Amino acid sequence: MADRFPPPEMKVTQEQMDIADVPYHYRDYCAHLWIDYKECRTHNPVMWRRNCHHEVHGYNKCGYKEFKRRVAIAIEEKRRRGL
Repeated sequence: MADRFPPPEMKVTQEQMDIADVPYHYRDYCAHLWIDYKECRTHNPVMWRRNCHHEVHGYNKCGYKEFKRRVAIAIEEKRRRGL
């Protein structure tokens, strides 16, 4: 089953996430995009909604793809168990 739905590559290390102060609940396969979003928001404190929409969209898209992968794994596991 793991061959059909391989996890994406982690693009940042634990040390890089520690340096960027990534909260633990954001430390997933999309953490590199969260870091980009945080940097953009830091550099644009007033107009961040307008200036960082590409970063927000990229992070949300990555999260949605990861959600779909986990749902597909759950469905496959359910089929395998015969439920």
